[in-house]
Amino acid sequence: MNYGPTPPGCILRVAQRQGSSRLINEVADLFEAPLARSRAAEETDLIAALSERVEWLVERHRATRRAVDELGSALVERDRRIVELDAKLAGFERLRGELLARIDALVGDFDRLGCSGDDRAS
Repeated sequence: MNYGPTPPGCILRVAQRQGSSRLINEVADLFEAPLARSRAAEETDLIAALSERVEWLVERHRATRRAVDELGSALVERDRRIVELDAKLAGFERLRGELLARIDALVGDFDRLGCSGDDRAS
C-alpha cells in the first residue's frame, strides 16, 4: 500500500470533476466494516485480525484526513472568491450611485432647458 502524501489539489480536482458527493461517498465507504476480510482474519488468528483492523483504521483515517484537508482548501478558496465578489459588488454599487447622480443631473438640466424653452415660446 502507498501511504505517501497526496499531491496538493489532487482530491480537490477529482471532486471538481466528479462532484463532491463522489469524494464523500468514497470516504464513507471506508467507514463500512469489511465483513468478509474480518471473518477471514478471525479464522486464522487474533494477531492477523488485529493487524488487519489497524491497517483498515489507518487507511480510513488517512482518507478522511485527505478529504478534510481538501474540503478545507476548497472552503478557503470559496471564501476568497466570496470576498472578491463582495468587493466587485461594492464597486458596482458605487458606480450605480454615480450613474444615478449623473442621470438626475441630466434630467434636471433637461427640465431647466424645457422650462426656459417654454418661457421663450410665451
